[in-house]
Amino acid sequence: MAKVEKSIVIKAPPDKIWGLSTNPVTWHTWFEGATEAKSIQGDGGVGTVVEHGITVNKIPLPAKTTVVTFEPGSCWKGEFTGPANKGYMQWDYLAMGPRTRVTFTIEAELMGPAKIAEKMVVSSFESMADKTLINVKQLAES
Repeated sequence: MAKVEKSIVIKAPPDKIWGLSTNPVTWHTWFEGATEAKSIQGDGGVGTVVEHGITVNKIPLPAKTTVVTFEPGSCWKGEFTGPANKGYMQWDYLAMGPRTRVTFTIEAELMGPAKIAEKMVVSSFESMADKTLINVKQLAES
């Protein structure tokens, strides 16, 4: 399994960051490589299913993400499936006074050509995670 975990400290309370990062309507505006949702079934909480796209290593792929954990200001987790992978992404929020440590984890079981290019995919996940956290930081601190 390919796994990447990255953290960043943001000068904002968890609730502000939570509101930005858990709304599937806006994922494509800050999540590096994400496309606008094609469909959203649910209210954003547990059980919500989002059909969208994600670009991994310059290859656009369809994906379906199902929200499985929704603990406001604390933890969000979505399980995803696509033609070349399945796995989860998780966001953890730790209040630190006026700041918040945000940790983003993505773990995927790669299949087919993606499995063969696992090192390249992990590198792409790392870059995606870094850029995504910076985008969330910029939005939350503005």
